[in-house]
Amino acid sequence: MSRRRITSWTLIAALTVVCLNSVRDASADTDSAIPLPATDKEEIEKLIGTGIVHDAQPAAPLGTPESYMPPVGSSMIYQLVEKSNRTQETQTLEDTTDPTLAPGWHYSVERVGAYYFQTSSDGSLQTVAEQDLGNKVLSKFSPGEPLIIPGLKPGESRKSTLQVSVYDLSDLKKVTHSGSLDVTYTYVGTYRVTVPAGTYNAVLIRWDYAGKVGPADIKDSQYRFLAPGAGMVAMAQIRSISAMLIYNDHTKMGKLLERIQ
Repeated sequence: MSRRRITSWTLIAALTVVCLNSVRDASADTDSAIPLPATDKEEIEKLIGTGIVHDAQPAAPLGTPESYMPPVGSSMIYQLVEKSNRTQETQTLEDTTDPTLAPGWHYSVERVGAYYFQTSSDGSLQTVAEQDLGNKVLSKFSPGEPLIIPGLKPGESRKSTLQVSVYDLSDLKKVTHSGSLDVTYTYVGTYRVTVPAGTYNAVLIRWDYAGKVGPADIKDSQYRFLAPGAGMVAMAQIRSISAMLIYNDHTKMGKLLERIQ
């Protein structure tokens, strides 16, 4: 057999391998859609109802934090779903003006408080402080609580331990309580979600918390569906905080985006 014939067959074989790999890669992309685990589906539907979360979609690694944030200066109106009652809540994203927490973003929640976001050196978006108007305190986290971890793949988790310092809003120089929280951050997958504001392909992030801050034992789970350009379009939260006979909070609620203005 001539060298030319050998070269031709070698070329054909190589092209065949490339084509097969392309088909295999395309199939892998299709298979990257991760069905919502049954336990998560049950918890979410208890709090936001059925018919909200639809089929799994092909899920890429998490993008940049900015891609999942609503426009700075916008207000998001949410329907609150709690014990079969529906009310409204306004959340607003603005640049942080507090010099002790800048540069970053101030995310206010009507009648509840605010969160302060900053980007870390690795490009992640973190919550570095939380204002609680009900208890009149400001909690600071070190390191910051993970909000968006760019590059994290669907199905992956990250664990971290946050040191928490709590200040009374009347005196932000004095720590009144301290403690720590263990946080497990999981990128569950991407799902088609229908809320009053519309239908989105949204990534689902689950946070699981456990720890003790001052006299309070804390256990909390949160599910947030984040859509590019819209931010959080749906949320489910299960919270249990007990400080002996002093303070108890056993919250179960859902939030659905109604509109952005």
